[in-house]
Amino acid sequence: MLSDNIKNLRKKKGYTQETLAQALNIVRQTVSKWEKGYSVPDADMLEKLSEVLEVPVSELLGKPSGAPEQASELEKISAQLAIINEQLAREMARRKRNRKIGLIVAAAFAFLLITGFVVGLIPVVREHSIPAGDVSRTETVNVESDMYFPLEIEECIEIIKRDFINDFDGCELTIIYYAGDEISSVETEERGVSTLVLRSCFNTGKLPRDSSLNENSTYEDWYWILTRQSGGAWRHVDHGYL
Repeated sequence: MLSDNIKNLRKKKGYTQETLAQALNIVRQTVSKWEKGYSVPDADMLEKLSEVLEVPVSELLGKPSGAPEQASELEKISAQLAIINEQLAREMARRKRNRKIGLIVAAAFAFLLITGFVVGLIPVVREHSIPAGDVSRTETVNVESDMYFPLEIEECIEIIKRDFINDFDGCELTIIYYAGDEISSVETEERGVSTLVLRSCFNTGKLPRDSSLNENSTYEDWYWILTRQSGGAWRHVDHGYL
């Protein structure tokens, strides 16, 4: 397979994923996704790979050098690679579009909440004037992942921000970020479904009477668990200390 050939030839040259990426003027994550079979290089990048790894394109594709009709076969394979990349691009565009729709819905809901027009869904005046969860100053940290695309992580962060606003009255979310592939892999194996774990810190102020949290406290290393549903959407299923 192309993914195995890239990995084996890279190691044969003594390159790390980082050094190969630098030679190709791309990010390391792109090389990682090639080797895991998550994406494929296009025809132009195949040529660059063959130059950097000092092997014919045919060897990258798993065909012996000098095979009959090599040129026509390469054209066919290049066309197939282009189709696969186009499919991946459409999938990423779909996820980005869904994320934008979610942000628009969240913004509209927040507007209705602020103006007091959500009647029958939430009380206009919260108990003891306790404000909704605050995410206005929330910071995020960029954590690299070989399991999930950056857009997926951003989508999950926005879901948690929305739920924090709705469910954590009197609290301020100060920071939230991807907890890493290791813990997400463990949770995925235990739950039997793709699981993404976020890590956060938040402060509490005055809380509702039924809250299980302590007032005027800081909660560090608070985790949020999201699982991918059958339709591809992410859902917040659990939170707390692990």
